[in-house]
Amino acid sequence: MRVRVWVTVVLFVPLSVLAAANWSALRTPVAVDLFFFSVNWPLWPFVMAVPLLLTAVYLGAALLDRARQLRQVASLERQLEEARKALDRGREAALDALAERFEARIAGLESVVEGSANGLETRLRERLSGIDAHLGRAEAEQRSRLEAVAARVAAVRDELAADVGEAEDALLRALRALAPDAEEGASEEGAEPDDDVRPALPDGRQP
Repeated sequence: MRVRVWVTVVLFVPLSVLAAANWSALRTPVAVDLFFFSVNWPLWPFVMAVPLLLTAVYLGAALLDRARQLRQVASLERQLEEARKALDRGREAALDALAERFEARIAGLESVVEGSANGLETRLRERLSGIDAHLGRAEAEQRSRLEAVAARVAAVRDELAADVGEAEDALLRALRALAPDAEEGASEEGAEPDDDVRPALPDGRQP
């Protein structure tokens, strides 16, 4: 725009100076042929009108070009604004999609962790139940073994008591069998046996 204005000024100023220098000659009427007729007019309207018309056309074209450029700039600004809005919408949509993906991923991880925790808890409960059952069986077996040992000890004690009783009875019978022989020997030697004297048993009891 500035270049066109300077070009217009450079062309118009010399023509204006030339017209001012020859103004008296330009005001003199001359015959002007207009193809179909001729008139006597001074030359200054033609000399001034042509540069003014060219300058007006030139400036009009420059203004139209400037207006077209401004419209293009405005259109580009609108397109840039629309592109910026579309980019913002796309960015928001991408962020929303990413947030949804993260939420879905987190929900999946939570479900997996919860399922693993539930499975682990179930396995621990099963293991504890198995341990309790095993301890119960071991305790029952230990109790049965203790009861069997106690019964065996009682049986052995009863057997020992019976054996001791039988041994005492046999010993008493043997001592009683030996007593008449001792009395006969004493009578042969002339000594009278004391009826109150009885052979003593190993444990100090009288038969």
